[in-house]
Amino acid sequence: MTDTDSSSDDYHLRFQVASPEFNEAQDRVHTEAMAQLRTALAAGQSWLEASRGLKVVDAGFKELILADFLKVLLAERHFQNGERLKGIAKELGVPMELLLSLKEAMIREVIDSSQQAYRLSQTPQPD
Repeated sequence: MTDTDSSSDDYHLRFQVASPEFNEAQDRVHTEAMAQLRTALAAGQSWLEASRGLKVVDAGFKELILADFLKVLLAERHFQNGERLKGIAKELGVPMELLLSLKEAMIREVIDSSQQAYRLSQTPQPD
């Protein structure tokens, strides 16, 4: 692995933060599924093919993983690289409404986290 490959791996890991609600097994499944989705899309599979090929026993957890992956993709391609949602939706073969909904959810999550951090910073600290 070259230095460039290593920094690229680090770059992608920055967007994948384990949820504190995940246990160790869920975190492992989540991490492996995210890598599998990235590989499938890089190999030219459509979003539908990649998501159908993802084998996760718990259907609810699978949906969470799929949403997380799309959020990471939006963070990388739309927010960081400025790609238009329309192009991403067309390339992946996903409804534009789905990406808009996820984008709005991400913005709400940032707002909520910011407000929570502010409230915690305003809490008087014991002497």
